[in-house]
Amino acid sequence: MRCTRLSLTALCCAGLAGPLFAQGGWVTPQPPCELSAGHFKVNGGILYLKTAAEKPERRDQQLEQARKVLTEAIAQNAQDKNAAAWYYLGRYYVEAADAAGADSALARALAIAPQCKQDIDGYRRRLWANTLNAGLAAWQGGKEDSAAVLFRLAARLQPGNPKAFVALAGLYAGKDNYDSAFAYYRRTAQTAGTDTAFAKDKKDALGNAARILVGRAQSDPAAQNYARLRASVDSIERGFETDSTALARMIASSQSRKARGRRLTPADQQTFMRDSTTRAQAVAQARVARATLLQQMAADSGKLQAAFAPAIEALRDYLAAYPGELDAAASLATLYAQSGRAAEAAAVFDSVAAHAQSFDPEELFTAGQRLMGQRLYRAGTRALAVALTKNPYRRDALYSLGVGYYQLRDSTRLLDVAQQLVQLEPLNRSSLKLLAAAWDLRGKRDSTLKYVAQADSLVAVEVTVSSFVPDSAGAAVTLLATNVTPAPSKPFRLTVELLDRQGKPVASETREVPAIAPLESQQIDLKVSGKGIVGWRYRPS
Repeated sequence: MRCTRLSLTALCCAGLAGPLFAQGGWVTPQPPCELSAGHFKVNGGILYLKTAAEKPERRDQQLEQARKVLTEAIAQNAQDKNAAAWYYLGRYYVEAADAAGADSALARALAIAPQCKQDIDGYRRRLWANTLNAGLAAWQGGKEDSAAVLFRLAARLQPGNPKAFVALAGLYAGKDNYDSAFAYYRRTAQTAGTDTAFAKDKKDALGNAARILVGRAQSDPAAQNYARLRASVDSIERGFETDSTALARMIASSQSRKARGRRLTPADQQTFMRDSTTRAQAVAQARVARATLLQQMAADSGKLQAAFAPAIEALRDYLAAYPGELDAAASLATLYAQSGRAAEAAAVFDSVAAHAQSFDPEELFTAGQRLMGQRLYRAGTRALAVALTKNPYRRDALYSLGVGYYQLRDSTRLLDVAQQLVQLEPLNRSSLKLLAAAWDLRGKRDSTLKYVAQADSLVAVEVTVSSFVPDSAGAAVTLLATNVTPAPSKPFRLTVELLDRQGKPVASETREVPAIAPLESQQIDLKVSGKGIVGWRYRPS
């Protein structure tokens, strides 16, 4: 889960920029902002501002005179409590494009004359737009320090508008200063509140804040150490499985020979004893090493939970508000799984399933494959299973799901998936081997040997679908028929059916597969018409 970079154009407010005097004339304070000059210098300042508005050729000279007399009135003539003095000085600063001066002067005016809030807010909004645009221009020009100053000033001018905080967060994220970026993403969300005009800003900010917390969690020393221990355990378990299986076969073979009254030659017996002893030692050592590592992981789990807690909380809150965000769901499932909370990792996708209309199965397939690639099989299989509820004929997802169930030793679910695969593609050796593995987990030796034999020797021509591209009008399919034997294959017919979401054929085509030379392939291309095609199956005849 990575922080997104800010698009500057998304913040552009050019439509609000420009001169602040009304075109062709002077703008008086708008009701209920009724202000009395109260002093001749304040009145003089007003006249200078009015002349600057009405006579552009004298603008600069008149503005300077307005600044001079208004400043004198406040500093020298005790007009610091006069709202009009501050209000018109603020308007001078607006025209002079001095956002800091305008912010200060208008704030003083508002404190004395709160009835002028609406009028003053109008100047602040327009000044805010100019300031924000100036910040964006500075950022694009590589002047990041100046941009940050302008963005902060814009935030003061319009504290209820989160756009300046969005810009600051993006600026700091772009510099990999994630502490500051995180703070401004949080400010963005807080400022946006429940205002629908800023709903997208709030969602993006919360998502990016969660991404920063996930990055912190993953880079925490406790997480990295735990990951190393987990990788070591996985490596030991793979070797343990191999050695245990080999040792079990050796013991079974020895017991079988004893039952039949047969003995090995002295040389073979010596080899058997050496090999079985080596395997037994390896199994025993693996058990001890695994137990030691698991104890270390248990001791370190508290540190890991503490490191992951802020990110998990942020992701849970984010998904509660935006349940269809699968990138966040995958990140949450990953954190749960990495911290040994497998049941909670899988449950993340049960929550996704409850919002079936809001998720894209392609995104969920990707999330499931990502989790599987990290050996987080329980979460990965749940993600794939939920995705397959929308498209149950996605072959690559079905196969990955089967592999995951095999790793989890879930023979019931594996058998169901493997049988589905073989029904879709009866001449695919990987599907047949997966079905053999399912029967093996269930202890059904005859069925295991049946499908192993089919995969290894009875299937002379293996047929795989190398490309399947559906669209609104139909689908394009490419199949590859490969002769896996050392002799030429026999010709046969292959019927390919294109299926809708319920598994009903939408269209079908039958093609002749010619004799294929040993270890050579024949490509078969199909283009069919029909609506709602999501999958395929084939059968030889």
